[in-house]
Amino acid sequence: MTKRQLIAAASILSVAGVGTVDVLRAQSGDAAIHEELRKPSGNKIAIRIEGKMFTIDLYDNATAGDLVTKLPLTVKVSDYPGYDEKLLRLKEGLSMKGAPKGDEPEIPEVGYYEPGRWIALYYGPIGYWPGKVPLGRIHASVDEIRTIPESASVTIENIR
Repeated sequence: MTKRQLIAAASILSVAGVGTVDVLRAQSGDAAIHEELRKPSGNKIAIRIEGKMFTIDLYDNATAGDLVTKLPLTVKVSDYPGYDEKLLRLKEGLSMKGAPKGDEPEIPEVGYYEPGRWIALYYGPIGYWPGKVPLGRIHASVDEIRTIPESASVTIENIR
């Protein structure tokens, strides 16, 4: 999409009540915003699944910080049909203080989807979605995430 087309689309959406800046940021892949969302915090957590452990370097945002306060957690994995992500459903939501309107996850990465109250382990591109917040970089291959079995028990714990 050209810049001219982006501006035209943003103008139309603005009339519909969608913020022009948000549309341009989401569609243009603004590198500065993308990097700001992914500043490392220095905190690490781990997920344990059927005898395997994967570490996650958390990003510096309120959503990731709130997750740490709720650890340890044990949840079940579910597949998200049609998308390359594994879901870890939470009983209660995480803070959205200062969160972006949405995000396009990197691969492999861990994020939070506020409308569904789930943590997602991304192993393939899913595009931009409103309500997504990046949580951290997972140290696992795409294949390792893809092959996590449906309904497996997962423990999420703080390691630093």
